[in-house]
Amino acid sequence: MAQLTHKELLLLQDNIKMCQETVQFLQGCIQMVNDPQLKNLCQQMVQDHKQDQQILSGYITNTGIQ
Repeated sequence: MAQLTHKELLLLQDNIKMCQETVQFLQGCIQMVNDPQLKNLCQQMVQDHKQDQQILSGYITNTGIQ
């Protein structure tokens, strides 16, 4: 099992927060736009950022901290 340093943990947490904020922004964009292609693109980006967030969270839950 890999060990994370405190600095690595903080970096992961910052990136998770950025993913969450991006998802919120994109969800707002979905509500504002009328173009179906643009809505679809934003929805795909939401899914991609949620997946990235889950991957990053997995690094925290599957490792220890040094």
